[in-house]
Amino acid sequence: MSGKSPIVRDEAAGTYYWCACGKTGSELFCDGSHSRLHTGKTPMEVTIASDRKVAWCTCKKSGNAPFCDGTHSKL
Repeated sequence: MSGKSPIVRDEAAGTYYWCACGKTGSELFCDGSHSRLHTGKTPMEVTIASDRKVAWCTCKKSGNAPFCDGTHSKL
């Protein structure tokens, strides 16, 4: 489900698949729900080059997706 604030986490370097449809059961990352629910959206592949803190967007409206840009505060 889509959220109203970012999830800030320390992420290890690697590739992630951020949920763009907001229907995933895992909050941030794709679990395939977009296919089952025919949302018309696909996950965004995100490569984190080095370990760092990330503010992941959960409202799905960020202009800097998959990262939070504060858009949620205007919804």
